[in-house]
Amino acid sequence: MGILIAAMLAGAAAPAPLEYHFEIARAQGTIYNPWTLSDDKVELRSFIGSGEKPGDFVAPTIRVAPGQQLNIEINNKLEPCTDKQRADHACFNDTNLHTHGLWVSPMGHSDNVLVSIAPGSSYQYQYEIPADHPAGTFWYHPHSHGSGFVQIASGMAGALIVTGNRAPTETAPGDIDILLKDRRGRPFPERVMVFQQIEYGCLNDKGVIEGERDKDGVPIRPFTCSPGKIGRIESFDNDWGWRRSGRYTGINGKVEPRLDDARTGEFERWRLIAAGKGESMHMRLYRLDPSAPPLRTIKAEQQIAWRRQYCTGRPLPMWQIALDGLTRSDVRKVDEAVLNAGERMDLLVRLPEPGAYCMVNDNVRNGGEEQNPSRIVALVGAKGVGDEGVDPEALLRTELIASAEKSLATSGQATVKARVIADLNDGLKLTSFAWHKPIPQAEVSGYREAILNIIEETPTSASFRINGRTYEHGRIDAVLPLGKTEEWRVTALIDEHPLHIHINPFQIISIEDPEGHDLTDPKGPAYDADYAGLKGEWKDTIFIKDNVRIAFRTRYERFTGDFVIHCHIPYHGDHGMMQNLRIAAEEEPAAAHSGH
Repeated sequence: MGILIAAMLAGAAAPAPLEYHFEIARAQGTIYNPWTLSDDKVELRSFIGSGEKPGDFVAPTIRVAPGQQLNIEINNKLEPCTDKQRADHACFNDTNLHTHGLWVSPMGHSDNVLVSIAPGSSYQYQYEIPADHPAGTFWYHPHSHGSGFVQIASGMAGALIVTGNRAPTETAPGDIDILLKDRRGRPFPERVMVFQQIEYGCLNDKGVIEGERDKDGVPIRPFTCSPGKIGRIESFDNDWGWRRSGRYTGINGKVEPRLDDARTGEFERWRLIAAGKGESMHMRLYRLDPSAPPLRTIKAEQQIAWRRQYCTGRPLPMWQIALDGLTRSDVRKVDEAVLNAGERMDLLVRLPEPGAYCMVNDNVRNGGEEQNPSRIVALVGAKGVGDEGVDPEALLRTELIASAEKSLATSGQATVKARVIADLNDGLKLTSFAWHKPIPQAEVSGYREAILNIIEETPTSASFRINGRTYEHGRIDAVLPLGKTEEWRVTALIDEHPLHIHINPFQIISIEDPEGHDLTDPKGPAYDADYAGLKGEWKDTIFIKDNVRIAFRTRYERFTGDFVIHCHIPYHGDHGMMQNLRIAAEEEPAAAHSGH
């Protein structure tokens, strides 16, 4: 960051510490199964405590302010692992916690993912949220190496929102929250959506997960549980190919929920969090034909035809305002939200007519829909008076400018207000609300690379690597210089991987194919809409397709210590696609990472 003046917060009292207490334990509940139009009984590892009900299978939303201390106690109540489980790398009951995207220390009791909390143990995390931390959408989840897939695929994840109401000044950015208000000055209604792929399975009498298989024995639809059986996740065998499995991505622990209470014509802020095990999302909104029979009466095998017939028209426009919790340089109009594992996106959404809308994971644009059919994720209901003829983008600009007029009304803010309004009139730019300055080439002091690869070692096993190495807990793979700026160049040789770096976000510089064509250029020969609008923006997770070459730059600011870079497909990370990094001052090496 390094872009704020300390005086901006002078005289502001620090908020009282925020306390959370979680038990990690097995919870029983149900998850809706569209194949049977009934609920499956499940027993899954879960966060229990601090307000949510056992069996919700999503952790509670945490809201914390800049300058506030966040304390989270983790008490591991899972059963101890046996010696054989540990020897076989099949102990899935060790845990810990990662605050994904927060700019905080990775050492000690802060965002230290290199500790392991064994069953019967507890651990007190203490996060000092900097006073100059950006407001935005982040999230939290377990990060114990080897247990990530089982625990995240059980729904162990929750939203972590940094709130903010800071006005921009002539020298420092502000929080976009001050603009997101209607003509009466009321904040836009907000929806927090944690997208999940919960991969429970029921075992048959032979101890094999129930489900259909093709002629080669490959699972194609495991989404079945015989009467009386309970779905669980007890091994990596549950990592079925999601695209062929017939399963449905859920929201906040629910499959195909009905989300009501939207008001027609009003903008809402949607905070989207891809907290699943690796499935890509291409979320679109379509108007639902009022004549459609109720979705909950349509079995999964008929839902594709139901969607094609009743989720009609062009997808609704949406306005992207933040990526990975960081406000964009401008408001970007889109008709789909592309999210990969670990990513977040903040959207402004407006439903123009009363009735229901289909939220679809829409794979039509990417082709191959027979193998990967578009599926309903949720239905969203709106009430009120329709206004289909209104220009929504013009209305949005008017409302944002009106909010700027009210929020920056003092005489000392006249210059800033004029700049904000001029930016909004010039392509809905958000220059005064972006918390990171662009990184010019002249600031770059060094270069690094990360090559993600999978090596088949036997017909039934593979090695997951970064730069030719599989993960080792005690090995530091790179030491990064505190106070410096570096450019990373990353690629994936096999398969697709969402790459996440802890602690410090990065600015996307280029996204190219092997011939050097810009994949973000709509007029270029290699344009890929999955990368549209990313060049120049700031993120902490980036999706790397097979043989795509991405360059990004990052500043190593303020915090020293040990943390990781890894593929955010939990199965890949658990199997070695991860490395330990260390930020250290030149005169003083960072402390070695510790266990617990």
